[in-house]
Amino acid sequence: MVHGGDAGRSRRRTLLAAALGAAVAAGGCRRAGAARPATQAGVRTVPVQLHVQAPASATVQGLVQGHLDVGWNARHRGVRLVYQPWGDMPAVVASLTAGAGPWIIAGCCYDFATAMPFLAPLDAELRRDNLSTGLWSAGQLETFRLASGLFAVPAYTAAQVYFYRQDILDRLGLSYPDPAWTYRDAESLWRRCAGGSGTARRYAATLSIDPGDIAEGYGYLHGFGGAFLDASRTRCLLGLPGSIRAGQWVFTQIWDRICTTGNIDGTGLNSGIASGSVVFSSGAGQAVLWAARNLGSGVKWDFIPFPRWPVRRAAGVNSDFYGLSNLAPDQALAWEIFRYVTLDPNWNDFVMRLTLQQPALVDQWDRWEAVVRAAAPVLRGKRLGYWREAAVRGEGYGVQFFKYQPLQAITLLDATWRRLWARQIGVQTAFVTIADQIDALQASASHGGPGPDGAQLVAAARLRLRRLRRMFAGGAGAAASG
Repeated sequence: MVHGGDAGRSRRRTLLAAALGAAVAAGGCRRAGAARPATQAGVRTVPVQLHVQAPASATVQGLVQGHLDVGWNARHRGVRLVYQPWGDMPAVVASLTAGAGPWIIAGCCYDFATAMPFLAPLDAELRRDNLSTGLWSAGQLETFRLASGLFAVPAYTAAQVYFYRQDILDRLGLSYPDPAWTYRDAESLWRRCAGGSGTARRYAATLSIDPGDIAEGYGYLHGFGGAFLDASRTRCLLGLPGSIRAGQWVFTQIWDRICTTGNIDGTGLNSGIASGSVVFSSGAGQAVLWAARNLGSGVKWDFIPFPRWPVRRAAGVNSDFYGLSNLAPDQALAWEIFRYVTLDPNWNDFVMRLTLQQPALVDQWDRWEAVVRAAAPVLRGKRLGYWREAAVRGEGYGVQFFKYQPLQAITLLDATWRRLWARQIGVQTAFVTIADQIDALQASASHGGPGPDGAQLVAAARLRLRRLRRMFAGGAGAAASG
């Protein structure tokens, strides 16, 4: 159990506020999420970020708060949890440094690095309560495990699968792929799917990788026998033959205009498959809800797993997380709340029904299938089991960070990555160049170079979001939130 005491909390808050002063000045001290509802006198109001994959409209906020009121607050008369939507990490950081931040922190992908100064280690608490890390998908946990411990757990487990337009294959006279298909099978089928030109171009599939962002492509690297970094997190492995082979295959499909990255018209991550300009579209997180709403029963479609790559099956995952704030004024109570939002079956059922969101816990997949089929009848008959198989087998690979100066390393990668996308440099040269640059950064930092402070982390995250917004011009929300 972590008990910092008032003096310790004050000292940590002062140090963190100093480190993040520039970020707070830029972002202000506005509260992240909804305004606090009124509470009875004498009741302790506790703000918590909750990972709900739905826009935080007044209706959604009311539903979530209502469930908290009957699910937690009714059983804890002296404490009232108040829902704050997940995301907007710069505002969350500002709120934390102002002393009013959420006790439970939720975010995605690079938010984890930004939130790190505020996250408490979880290992001792898990051991004390006899909770195994085997509750969660092994591949996804690696995003949140650093040398100093585990600092977050998945908010859901969604190793990506494809949903595909069977009616388009019917129209083209092509057979549906076998679930045991290989990447060679996929390439052969996809080259027969693609065609047309200009705005009438039909792409065969999306490949989950975007300009300036390699994170969604980690699954491909593993599938071809490569990786992004080593176990020590101090060496970049993009220069390995397997990593280079993955890059060459992926970029060949994109440069030949067989595949796209997903957001081909700037209106949404999976807009192409709805319009018929894409046949196979990958997704995670919101993908099941999106497919139910946007494909529905209007077209013929189904799910299928990613093809098997040369070495193994693998896919990307959205590294969305729950973390425990190390600035919570009552760490014992904060841990109890953390257990509720990550483990409570009634809370998990509520989120499944509301958003069709995949479960975080590997033993809940049968329950998830039953809940979402009941909530969205259009999913009856769809092959939902492919989501479970990838998660339970640990085939999803999420974002990972280098030990030293993690977001600075990604900034180095970004510059060369953009040259690669513009075809100003070949895959092998690009990957080797990136690896050499990041390895040099790690070597320098390990010999006394300064690590990243909070202001650098927040600034880098904001820069990345601005770049995504410029690239996708209106579709940035979907691209950035995953």
